[in-house]
Amino acid sequence: MPDKLKMNYNLLNDAKKDLEELAGNIKPTLNNDLFDSVAGHSSAVMGSSKISAAITRLHTNAQSTMTKAEDGLKKLAGSFGSVGEAFLQFDAEIAQGMNVTNSNLALSNYYRDKSQWDYYQSHKSECENLPAGTKAPDFCSATNPGDHPPLDQTITTDRGNIQTHLTVDDKGNVIKEETTVTYDGKTYHSVTTYSDDKHTMYTDSEYPDGSKVHDETTIKTDGGSTSTSTSTDHDGKKDVTVTDLGSDGAGTKKVTDSDGEVTEYTRGADNEDGTSAKWVEVPKPEDDYYYYPMGV
Repeated sequence: MPDKLKMNYNLLNDAKKDLEELAGNIKPTLNNDLFDSVAGHSSAVMGSSKISAAITRLHTNAQSTMTKAEDGLKKLAGSFGSVGEAFLQFDAEIAQGMNVTNSNLALSNYYRDKSQWDYYQSHKSECENLPAGTKAPDFCSATNPGDHPPLDQTITTDRGNIQTHLTVDDKGNVIKEETTVTYDGKTYHSVTTYSDDKHTMYTDSEYPDGSKVHDETTIKTDGGSTSTSTSTDHDGKKDVTVTDLGSDGAGTKKVTDSDGEVTEYTRGADNEDGTSAKWVEVPKPEDDYYYYPMGV
């Protein structure tokens, strides 16, 4: 059941490291110790051809078995790591989005408080010598938020941190958001910039596995949007996704993979609870074929 699925990529990443360490200890144990030396010169050392043959067979079998074990451990470590990596990348995207939202909210609150403080500075007299029983205006309780807006926000955990930096123009509008998520030595980095009219955003993301995503999204005047997302894996293969959404959430999506194969999807308007409808794959037309009568 999906609601019972719990994934702890801390354990997966730790398991990957432990398995790789174990695999790395196998070869030195076989090749660099007394066992290897004795096996290589067992007849001279032992003085018995039977003992020599037995030791040689043991070493050969152990070497073959442990080499397979080493390869198996590395593959198993890779499996643990790939699952942990996938969950880490997914969570990194969520963490990046949440921290950017928090940073923008903190900046918005600063501008609000700064505006109230500046107003209070110009209207202090309205807060002084009030008649008995007269309530002071709300702005009289304004406090100084400081001269510099909060453009940096960092969240630190015992295994990493999330850092977000905002760049603003001379009017205080955010024109760039940059976030770095570091976890167990792995780094996710994302930069979003906005066009002058604020209708288009460009996002470039780099993932721990070396893959990259470039996304360009434009907000339409009717509230809908169009976006083109290009994903490039660590081997340089690219997938391109083009999405067109209406203001009601309904739309189409076209995915072209690195081999040129195209898959299309559609979805209806948003659900009553505000959630998005599910994407449904558009059936592909059957390949044309010709019937050739047998024996002609």
